[in-house]
Amino acid sequence: MAEALQPPALPADTAFAKSIAGEHLFGEEIDLWISAIVLDGELGPNASVDNFRATVEAHWARGAQLLKAELEECGNDDAKLVSRLSEFLPEVSPSIETGTLLPSIDAGEIRLKVGSVSRTYPEGEEVELILNGQGTSPHIALMGQTGTGKSRTGVDIMRQVLEKTHVPALVIDPKGEFVREGRLSGWLEGFGVEMEPIEVGKQPIPLDFLPEPSVGNVSIQNAAMQFRDSIALCCKGAGNIQQDLLRSAIDKVIRHVRPRSLEAVKEYYKAELDAQEKGLDSIMSRLNELTGLKCFTPEMPAGDFFSRSWILSLKAIGTEELKRLVILLVLDTLKGFLLTQNDAPVNSGYRSLRHVFMIDEARRILAEKKYQSLVDIIRQGRSKGCVVILLSQDPSDFEGQADDFTTQLGSCLAFACLQTRRGLRALQGVYGRKLLPSEFADTWLPKWVAFSKLPGRSAERITCWDD
Repeated sequence: MAEALQPPALPADTAFAKSIAGEHLFGEEIDLWISAIVLDGELGPNASVDNFRATVEAHWARGAQLLKAELEECGNDDAKLVSRLSEFLPEVSPSIETGTLLPSIDAGEIRLKVGSVSRTYPEGEEVELILNGQGTSPHIALMGQTGTGKSRTGVDIMRQVLEKTHVPALVIDPKGEFVREGRLSGWLEGFGVEMEPIEVGKQPIPLDFLPEPSVGNVSIQNAAMQFRDSIALCCKGAGNIQQDLLRSAIDKVIRHVRPRSLEAVKEYYKAELDAQEKGLDSIMSRLNELTGLKCFTPEMPAGDFFSRSWILSLKAIGTEELKRLVILLVLDTLKGFLLTQNDAPVNSGYRSLRHVFMIDEARRILAEKKYQSLVDIIRQGRSKGCVVILLSQDPSDFEGQADDFTTQLGSCLAFACLQTRRGLRALQGVYGRKLLPSEFADTWLPKWVAFSKLPGRSAERITCWDD
């Protein structure tokens, strides 16, 4: 792609090897690669899938020849080749979209207790969770029925991380367990770390989740499509025409409107509907709900918002669809912000941290199989210094996720909970072996005891609390 000229088209009689799926060829940044290839290949609105495929094949063939030539010039020395290729990379500058880069907090090795007891059961051996060791994912999944210790343990782990690193945190609380009357409650009462509670529906989230127009055409289009896709997931019967009208409305608001509020998106979408002589639809209903409750106000760009610690309580929001939509929009913005950060540095084998994100009742998002932002935060957030803590009811919440999703989790703590065969199969990635239903049953896991897989340790039972 660094070559100035486009690659020549391959001859019609070119022999091809086995096809490679797009998600495997391009990895997690598939949307960026597609955009780059379309722009580089000057593929217009009438281009077909075959035109795109031919352009990729031409780049692949030329790239292989260029790589072979570079390797030969380096005397087949891999290290020299990597150094040589690095010269093609552009200079990296702070993102103009977020406006803020989070500092990396170097806390060295971060060792955490798993509850106040943190001992193997029944042996009584002391246990510590090493959060940021070399080759270790910091992400943690906790599951269990109500009253088994899931939320208490997740909150305590977050508290320890924040006390050791002083990084900002975001907590999404769909049921409203952690905020009451504008104050921290539940297991967060007396938390000891400053966090700002927001009861969404009573107070707006002061987050501007749309980019500035200066980010460029591709970023604007990506933001409009992401916003459209998230709303469409929460709108039954939203067809292709309505979704495209919504994308167009969002695009216009980003480019031309100040302030770039949800009210403006709603007005522009209504104008698009009127122009097409279409009436009220499910998308308009969602936008009416979002603006009627004033769920968001565009006060802070993403960088400023995620530089502070927040707890977002969604208890006051009446419908599940609207709760889910609020979560999706926040996660979209968090993903976009985190992935613009430079990789967090690694010192003496321990990665620095930048941010902690915890979500209760994670099944609301895990159930959206077409939703990618949480998956991307899990997969790519580790290198950016983000710690993700997922709280869910049982293994079935992970059903249907991509095969490698749970392998991105560094730790799993399962208190007594229900399970299905498919759910247990989904957790084999993090536990590293076949799992049995009996290992999650209350007969095997007394109160406060979790069936755990921690980095560098085999699956075992751990007593977290004694009261």
